[in-house]
Amino acid sequence: MENKKIIDKLRDDKHYYGKFGKQYLSNSDIKVLRDTPEAFHLPVKSNENLEKGRLFHQLILEPDKAKDFLIADVSRRDATYKKFLEDNKVDFALKTSEADEIKELVDWFMNENNNKVKFMKDYLLDFDAKYEEPMIGEIMGHQFKGKCDCISKGMVIDLKTSGDVAKFTRNAPYYYYDTQSFIYQTLSGMPMVFFVIGKTKKPIGTKPGTMTYDVGIFNPTPETIARAKEKVEQALYHYDKYFAKDAEESIEDIIFKGEF
Repeated sequence: MENKKIIDKLRDDKHYYGKFGKQYLSNSDIKVLRDTPEAFHLPVKSNENLEKGRLFHQLILEPDKAKDFLIADVSRRDATYKKFLEDNKVDFALKTSEADEIKELVDWFMNENNNKVKFMKDYLLDFDAKYEEPMIGEIMGHQFKGKCDCISKGMVIDLKTSGDVAKFTRNAPYYYYDTQSFIYQTLSGMPMVFFVIGKTKKPIGTKPGTMTYDVGIFNPTPETIARAKEKVEQALYHYDKYFAKDAEESIEDIIFKGEF
């Protein structure tokens, strides 16, 4: 299949996350392969943070999709909530109150008088910006895929929400945002930047009654990319050893080795 046809097919989340897309490795695979390789191919359950992030993305970048976002109109996670999940065949859904928190954040972000995020919006809402753009390519002899939140003005932009923006640089390697940067920059040939929005509303001391949210703009350094490359190599070592077509060892026998 030609690359263009593959990319077009991967635009559909059903194919990107389904059987067709699984022929490609992704950054989420790298995290699993390196840290918990025995969990490779296990389904990943959603949670509050993932769903809040997904709703935020859709409200900003794909508002048409956000209209159909699944929200449980319940006050607590009880039998009614469990039945809602069963009826909709999902393992997690945001409550109305949780979705409202994200909608309030988006209203603040999109306010035309909000100069704090003007730079971000100039990129995210640029006329020529592309959203949810898939990529494929070879890295270290393996086929990879990625899906960019936004490509704008020659940059790959990843839009994230965070419980603590000030600690983003410390936490980024733990969440494998460093390997995401390496993979996405390699596949796209463009630099990557993270636009990070805090989820906690904060008062401004010098302006009583005024609330704000933390924001951050973070670029991976060459040193970060070099360390990320090593992490990808380690993950692919596990893949080749236990999961490749010619793998000779069983994941049941894995033993972690190293020096410290």
